[in-house]
Amino acid sequence: MLSAIAGRRALVRALRVELPPGLQIGARRYTGTSDGGFESSSIMRAPSTNRYLDQLKQRYLQAHRLCMDDPKRFSSPHQQPSSRDIFANTELQLSKVRTVGLDYDFTLANYTDKLPETIYTMVRDVLVHKMLYPPALQGLKYDKTFAIRGLSYDKDTGWLFKLDSSYNIAMDTIHYGREPLRDLEEVYSLHNGPHVAPDYAKSQLTQLNDLYAVPEATLLADIIQYFSEHNIPFHPRYLAEDIRAAGEYIHKGDGLTLSPLHSTIVSNIGDYLEPAPELLQILNTLKSEGKRLFLLTNSGYQYVNTGLIHMFGTRDWRDVFDVVIVGARKPSWYLSHRPFRQVPTSSSSSSNRRTSVQPWAFVDHFEDGQVYSGGNLQSFTSITGYSDRSVMYFGDHIYSDLRDPSIQRGWFTGAIVSELKHELSVIQRSEYRQLVSYIQLIEKLLKHSQQETRSPAFMQLPAAEKEAFRQLLDVGRAERRRARWKMRDCFNSNFGSVFRTEKYPSLFASKVKAFANVYTSDLSNLGQYPSDFVFYPKRMVQAHESRMPEVEDLLEDVLRS
Repeated sequence: MLSAIAGRRALVRALRVELPPGLQIGARRYTGTSDGGFESSSIMRAPSTNRYLDQLKQRYLQAHRLCMDDPKRFSSPHQQPSSRDIFANTELQLSKVRTVGLDYDFTLANYTDKLPETIYTMVRDVLVHKMLYPPALQGLKYDKTFAIRGLSYDKDTGWLFKLDSSYNIAMDTIHYGREPLRDLEEVYSLHNGPHVAPDYAKSQLTQLNDLYAVPEATLLADIIQYFSEHNIPFHPRYLAEDIRAAGEYIHKGDGLTLSPLHSTIVSNIGDYLEPAPELLQILNTLKSEGKRLFLLTNSGYQYVNTGLIHMFGTRDWRDVFDVVIVGARKPSWYLSHRPFRQVPTSSSSSSNRRTSVQPWAFVDHFEDGQVYSGGNLQSFTSITGYSDRSVMYFGDHIYSDLRDPSIQRGWFTGAIVSELKHELSVIQRSEYRQLVSYIQLIEKLLKHSQQETRSPAFMQLPAAEKEAFRQLLDVGRAERRRARWKMRDCFNSNFGSVFRTEKYPSLFASKVKAFANVYTSDLSNLGQYPSDFVFYPKRMVQAHESRMPEVEDLLEDVLRS
């Protein structure tokens, strides 16, 4: 039996479809020199007396002219989304939120670009000095342009790729090392198509969903590339496990003192965190409006304390929070039965003087100004009395921060996705808007033209002319794919957008939609909205429903009146 991709190649040969230069079934990207792939096709240039063929050719060229030859047409959308906006997945009334919880890392603490480079370097050095990896790996340098958040790593094959919301592999994103995978037939042989079965995803794939995982993905690719170029045998699973173990070591250390990573950050705090007095002002405003605030983080107290003193410019940052919980061990915190314990915070705890804090003592209530570690969601709810449907928690990690509180207790959740700043800057460019419009227009032409093949007049055509028309439809599909690849490269030339694959939302985007009521690029954006603001999601149109494009025109009329 032919594999799926071999079958598609056979079909292309049978139909004698001519694709734009460099575009092949299974190729990673378009490499032709012509900006308009239509003009480069001999099918487009061939004379014809068939009105269906001539009409579709003219429509293709007209679509290209309308979308690609006039960038000014796409330079000023009616209402541009901003990186200061908060985007709604569900309807949310802020007036119903009485308690606001906050994560620390990548939520309160918005790190500089130096952090991923430091993580990459420290993990690399642990591999060399403590795990006997080749010393030459110390020559590897972090490339911040290579990877994005939300990738998957196959521990059996060593492939790095992006999944869509239905667990289909985005075939143009598969990398082995730093190189795109050229022979996609390997993928079809393994999975019988692009779809990854749930059992395989659970057992063989590592999801790289947080911002710590971006340097991890880059280091995976760099070491695989080095091993491949130097013919060094290795197993992708062991490499992933070693990198993860090295990452755990630099993050957690011995559990008694500051970890190597946290020690480095604390010693050079200004290199990793910028002062954020406006964020403290926003939190104080929430307090003045009667909101209760709590901090819930996996990081230790000394690390968080140093960071917030630097960010807020005061040692009294704990006064803004009703409860402070460090060392929470999320996501197990949401389901565990681990008790709380009090954390010594006085400077005297590091001297010969004794403190009144007894970390071994049973905690059945929270005292103002004190810090606690560990604990669990059930005990937290019991001690505080916070009502589940009045609590909103903000965090950056899909699974550690957002999934369980929304599922287990019905908390409202807000995702902090810093990549939105870059994504929105791309979306607002005329080049991107041209490509989106061009792709959608081609798709509408293809849909309309396919309907014409069902007409009685078309059915009367000679077989050769009907076949030529179908070939011309394939040229349109190839042009659409070429435009999709160009659109992907607007975001990241290796993996594209964090939120999309070629056709569908990415797996990461689908999890943000599933587990976050709202999402935004920065926690400080909360200060842009009054406390009684209501977020409304976009109406999602099902395939069988009709769009209402006139609504936008009606809105403009209402606003002008």
